[in-house]
Amino acid sequence: MNSLICQAGILVTRYKKYFQSSFLYLFASFFSAVIGIAINPLMAKNLSPHDYAILGYFSSFGSIFLPISNFSLISYYLRNYFKISEQRKQIVSDTILIALLCYGFIVLIIAVACFYFYVQWAEVSFPFYPYVLLTLGPIYLNNFVTLYQVNCRVKRKADKYAQIVIFGTILSTFFAILLVVIYKYGAPGRFLALLMSSLIMSIYCFKQLFVKLQFDFSVIKDAVKFGWPLSLSAVLWYFLTDVDRAMLEKLNDSYTFGFYNVGLQLAAYFGVFYVAIGNTFEPDIYKAIAENNKRRVAKISGLILILNAVPNLVFIVFATTIIRVLTYNRYTDASVFAQILALKNITVAFYYEAITILIGYGFTKSELMIRVIGALMCIIMFKLLISHYGFYGAAWGQVFSFILMSGISISYLFFLFMKKKLA
Repeated sequence: MNSLICQAGILVTRYKKYFQSSFLYLFASFFSAVIGIAINPLMAKNLSPHDYAILGYFSSFGSIFLPISNFSLISYYLRNYFKISEQRKQIVSDTILIALLCYGFIVLIIAVACFYFYVQWAEVSFPFYPYVLLTLGPIYLNNFVTLYQVNCRVKRKADKYAQIVIFGTILSTFFAILLVVIYKYGAPGRFLALLMSSLIMSIYCFKQLFVKLQFDFSVIKDAVKFGWPLSLSAVLWYFLTDVDRAMLEKLNDSYTFGFYNVGLQLAAYFGVFYVAIGNTFEPDIYKAIAENNKRRVAKISGLILILNAVPNLVFIVFATTIIRVLTYNRYTDASVFAQILALKNITVAFYYEAITILIGYGFTKSELMIRVIGALMCIIMFKLLISHYGFYGAAWGQVFSFILMSGISISYLFFLFMKKKLA
C-alpha cells in the first residue's frame, strides 16, 4: 500500500508541471473567448450591419496575408528548436526575428499595393482606405507576438505565455470599448483598436526576443525550403473558408452581409472548443501513431469529435436566445446563419483529425495535395451556391466545404490503410 502511495506521489510530482502548463494554455484560450463574448453586446449595440459587413469583408483576407507575411518562419523555429544546439538557438531566433521585421514589411507594402489594384479592378463597394492598412497592419505586427508565444512554449514558460495572451486580450478590449463604445468610431474604431493593441504587444515581444543584430542566411535558406509547402497550403485555406466574403460583396447587400458576419463571428466562438480539446489530446494521437496502435488512434479521434460536437449542438439548439443576449437584441436574425455555421465547427473537426493522422504517419505532401484539390472544388461550389441561394448558400458552403475536405482526406486514409501503408 505504501509503495502504491509512493508511486502515485512520484507520478503527481512528475506530471504536476505538465498539468499546470496545460491548465494555463487552456485558461488563456478560454479567457480570450469569454472576454470576446462578454463585450459582444457592447460591440453589437454600437456597430451597424454595415460596420459588420466591412469588418467581415476585410478580415477575410487575413488568411491570405498571414502565411505570406511570415512564410512559415515561425513554424520552422517551432519544429526545429530542439534540434538546434544551445549555441545556435539565439542566432536562429534573432535571424528569424529580423527576417520577420524586414521581409514582412516589404510584403506588407506589396500586399497593400496588390489590394489597391484588386479593389479597383473588382469595383469593390467598400472603401480601400483606411481599411486595408487597418486590417493588414495587425497581422504583420502579431508575427512578433506569435514568435514570442512559441518561444514561451518551447522553453516551457506557460506562465509567460498565458500572461501575454491575457494582457493582449485586456489591451484590445480596452481600446475596443474606448474607440467603439465611448467614441463611437464604428468599424474604423474596431480595426484601430486591434492595430493599437497589436503595436504595443509587438514592441514588447520584440524587445523580449531581440538580443543583438545577427543574421545567418543559411537559416533562412533552410527555413524557406521547409516552409514553402506549408505557406502555400495555408494560403489555400482562404479558398476553403474565406472566399465567400469576396463573392458576397458582389451581392451589394451590406445589411444582410452584416448579419451574416455576426453569425459567423458568434459561431466561431464555439470553435475554441476544438482548439482546446485538440491541443490536449493531439500528443496522445502522435504517441499512438508512433506505437502503430490504430485502434487507439481511432478511439482518441472519436473522443475529440464527440467532445467538440456536444457544445456546438447545444449552441445550435439555443442559438436564438444566446444571440439575443450577446447582441443586445439587435442581431437576433443572425441566429439562422450562426446555427448553420456552427455545423462547420463539427465538419472542420473531421477534416483536422484526418489531416492530423496523415501528418502523423508522415504523409505531409499529401495534405498539400488534398488542399489544392479541395480548394479548386470549393471555389466552384461557393460560386454555384451563392449565385443560387445568396447568403444562405454561403453559410451552407462553409459546412459543405469541410464535408468535402473530410471526405477526400478520409478516403485517402482508407486507401493508404488498404494498401498497408499506415505502418
